[in-house]
Amino acid sequence: MRRLALCMLLGLACVFVACQSNKLKVDVSNIELDIKIDRFEKDLFALKKDGSFNELKEKYPKVLKLYSEKVIGLGQLEDPNFPLYLNKFLNDSTMNLVADRIDSVFPNLDSQEKELTEGFKHLKYYYPNKTIPKLFSQLSGFNQSIVVDEGLIGVSLDKYLGKDCDFYAFLSRPVYLRENMSPDRIAQDILLAYGLTEFPFKAKAQNLMEQMIYQGKILYFLQALMPEKAEYDIMKYSPEDLQWCVNNETLVWAFLIEQKHLFSTESSMLRNYIHDAPFTTGMPQESPGRIGTWIGLQIVKSYMTKHLEISLQDLMANNDYAAILRESAYQP
Repeated sequence: MRRLALCMLLGLACVFVACQSNKLKVDVSNIELDIKIDRFEKDLFALKKDGSFNELKEKYPKVLKLYSEKVIGLGQLEDPNFPLYLNKFLNDSTMNLVADRIDSVFPNLDSQEKELTEGFKHLKYYYPNKTIPKLFSQLSGFNQSIVVDEGLIGVSLDKYLGKDCDFYAFLSRPVYLRENMSPDRIAQDILLAYGLTEFPFKAKAQNLMEQMIYQGKILYFLQALMPEKAEYDIMKYSPEDLQWCVNNETLVWAFLIEQKHLFSTESSMLRNYIHDAPFTTGMPQESPGRIGTWIGLQIVKSYMTKHLEISLQDLMANNDYAAILRESAYQP
């Protein structure tokens, strides 16, 4: 009988683990959706040949305003000198080199659209009433990677030309940033930007712990939208980076507590633990950057494991980060 009871307990434990590992792998095959990215930058540079500005303005009324005023800083469309400014931009030799490279690297965006279709299907699974934003591509002059406005998300293709792109070396972009400036990051960054916009940070104490868990929530949301991605990929780590985190999780957590960093409100703590960096300041150079974000994700995962009744919607609506930490019983 004792052996039978033990087998039953082991069986239940296996079922529990399986449920956890498959919790985010849901069936979205019956959700009809077909995501397309409008090639705004192609239509924009076509103005040099035979395009009509009025046609462009009619096709992209909100995009053109956002692009002109917030992305490349040409000013307002109503400015009588705007056509002159735009013409100068379109005939800039550097911008034309970049536009040609974009055409070469991205003859189409089929793979990105396919990945985004799956991602937004998962969004619809969890949030059936959410409106899918219109997506467009642009040339930002190496400024923002992703721009967001009401009902719009734009992706700057010049920021995803591949880590070995000579433009990035010429612009002295750090190597650790170039690693993720590749076409296969586009869908992930769009979905991440959507999550950050839909679920903005709402803090009580404005400390590192709150930011860590908020970032962990956003990454958990991203995992829900892209459940086939490995955790190292979601984190934009290498497999070796993730293994370092796993191997040193207990030490990192102890360091945060012993140094009293966890509840610090100093901005330097955010730079050290949350922002992009080649490694985490105060830790070995083998450590990856943003290790605070990774710890935040582990706290959220622990919280969701302990509370199977909590849905993704419940998690994203919960801004009581101290309660999430407490109820996660996180102890690596």
